[in-house]
Amino acid sequence: MFSVAENLVRRGALHIDLIRWMGLQQGTFGLDGHLYSRKGIGMSLLLVPLVWLGRNVPGWGGATSALLFNSVVTAASAAVLFHIARQLRYAEYEALAAGLVFGLATLAWPYAKTCFSEPLAGLCLLVAFWATLRFSDAGGLAAVAICGIALTFAVATRYANVVMIPFFGMFLIYQTWQHMASSGQNTSILWRVMGAFALPLATGAALLALYNTARYGNPLNTGYLAEERFDGDWVQGILGLLVSPGRGLFLYAPVLLLALPAVTAFWRRHRFVAALVYAVILGHVLLYGKWFMWHGGYAWGPRFMVPAVPFLVLGSLPAMVWVRHSSLWRSALGVLVVLSGLIQVLGLSVHFELFQTRLLETGLPLFAPITFWDPHYSPLIGQLEFVRLEHLDFVWVAQGSVDWKLLIALLGGSVLMGWLLVHTTRASVARSSGPWKIAGAVTLLIALNAAVLTVAHQHWPEDLRHAVEWLNTHTSAADATVTATPEETTAFTDLYRGHAEVLGLNPGTLARETHALSALQRIAATYEHVWWLPNWLPPAQSDVERWLTQHGFRVEEHFFPRREGTSEGRRLVHYFFPRQPLRVHPVGVTLGDEIVLQHVATLDTVSWGSVLPVELTWKALRQPAADYRVFVQLLDTMGERLAGADGAPMQSQRPTSHWRPGESLVDRHAVLLLPERSPGDYRLVVGMYLPESGTRLRTQDGANLIVITTVHITASPSR
Repeated sequence: MFSVAENLVRRGALHIDLIRWMGLQQGTFGLDGHLYSRKGIGMSLLLVPLVWLGRNVPGWGGATSALLFNSVVTAASAAVLFHIARQLRYAEYEALAAGLVFGLATLAWPYAKTCFSEPLAGLCLLVAFWATLRFSDAGGLAAVAICGIALTFAVATRYANVVMIPFFGMFLIYQTWQHMASSGQNTSILWRVMGAFALPLATGAALLALYNTARYGNPLNTGYLAEERFDGDWVQGILGLLVSPGRGLFLYAPVLLLALPAVTAFWRRHRFVAALVYAVILGHVLLYGKWFMWHGGYAWGPRFMVPAVPFLVLGSLPAMVWVRHSSLWRSALGVLVVLSGLIQVLGLSVHFELFQTRLLETGLPLFAPITFWDPHYSPLIGQLEFVRLEHLDFVWVAQGSVDWKLLIALLGGSVLMGWLLVHTTRASVARSSGPWKIAGAVTLLIALNAAVLTVAHQHWPEDLRHAVEWLNTHTSAADATVTATPEETTAFTDLYRGHAEVLGLNPGTLARETHALSALQRIAATYEHVWWLPNWLPPAQSDVERWLTQHGFRVEEHFFPRREGTSEGRRLVHYFFPRQPLRVHPVGVTLGDEIVLQHVATLDTVSWGSVLPVELTWKALRQPAADYRVFVQLLDTMGERLAGADGAPMQSQRPTSHWRPGESLVDRHAVLLLPERSPGDYRLVVGMYLPESGTRLRTQDGANLIVITTVHITASPSR
């Protein structure tokens, strides 16, 4: 979902080739060969402003700023929850307690720091619910339209939310009948209400159909695979979502148990409102309990139940009332809140992927059923062993050290906001200076978030940062960048500010990933300038780099050390793929009685500032005695060298001493035409020499180079 937003900002495109290394795990290939996300587009569209800010504000990053999204969504959900509780006639402190329980003692807190779509889906459903209450209290088509819009975004965020639409529709119909009975209006009001409700839903459905058609050629094809369906064991899924040691909701948030004894009281007090609340909760349990992956894969707790969590908190509101009148209930609430809060802190402190990886190391298959039902494999226990400084998943911890200034600032901001929440809940304060205090606190938190983003940006590897900064200043929208560092995708997107197309591949073999080969072929056919940012694999062991070298012309290679004075670091390689066919020049000249230059293919006309591709075809008459180097140069009329390329043939993949007699080899070189000189005609010459002494191999007539052709070079065009 982030990759969609990032590509929309970077290039105005919808595909996710940035993470093509994930293949069918997160996307489906479209009609044009690009990889498209099968997740809903709703969250991606809302992420766009944060991604744009991250790319354009100095010191920030697109990925890190996007990760603030669910923090805002979770805070907004708590605020809406507060207002819903007030609409249901609960006291201010009871409503505040519900909001704080939701934010600090349920899965809402750890999911606030992720890029999952469940928090947004929950907010959309909450807003739709709030709108139905507004309609119930005051009538008006605006509230109905808001309900329809919120449900449209809920479906656009998670397609499965379409099953929630009938629940809200029936509630609105019931409320409309109530209004009609009390006011004596005719049935036309019912049609207007249904129209206001259905119009945004129909518009959203049409837009999603166009989106699907553009990607897959079918308005109903969302990209989900045939095996991804609702065919799981229903009993296992329901129990798993609620009480299993690995994913049980009531184990990951015990405070939600308060909703069970409060069912009768909540139903008696609200009746039809309660029916909608319980329909949303049961809808999630029944729907995702049938999903083939009911557990939600790599996640903390029952991910699919996160949108239902605020509704469970609503259902526990009567317990908040009991707390004010019973010491027993106060004690029960206190214990459950503390226990639930500690569990959320555990989920916040360490990334859930660490324990998931540890499970794989046991030899068990990925997501083996036993890992969800045997307490021995529960993350609630297993994750405790990772709660160490070096594993803490906080921005104020880097490489095992604590940034105390940032931590103190964040804690101070949190304490200030907590104080303001309590005091602005009082009506007298809220009517006077409360809003101004909140505005000041929000300003402070914005400044703190800016500091957080800047600090997070500084944690990326130094060599990667320098390499991507080079790309930022040397690439354009007419270029492409190919990466092979899946584990650094977040860092790359945080650092990259350019507009080139980005293709993210696995460092594995192309033979096993035919989709990667087709993507490389498309990149080579579309872009002249391709930048290759490899991982640590040597060039000879990288299928991607071998393919680029065999089919393109390597222009230049840059090296960015990890630390000053060390040999470790990052390579960045520039390849050129000419758009025009090369003209072949027969040569047939022998060098040193060992090697024949059979023919040369190049361009007749190029411009300064561009690249001159030169393809040499050699033939060994006998096995060469040494490893020679090749030079390709452009000379003016005075014989002065103006530009050239120098290096081992075939990018060192086949040293000349390994050439077999009679073997023909294609050797590609690229001449970067910088700096700019006067337009004119220049001679292209080729030769070989011994690197140890610089002695050139001579031709049969005694020359130490071979004149190939004349190249016309024009003034550089504006790129």
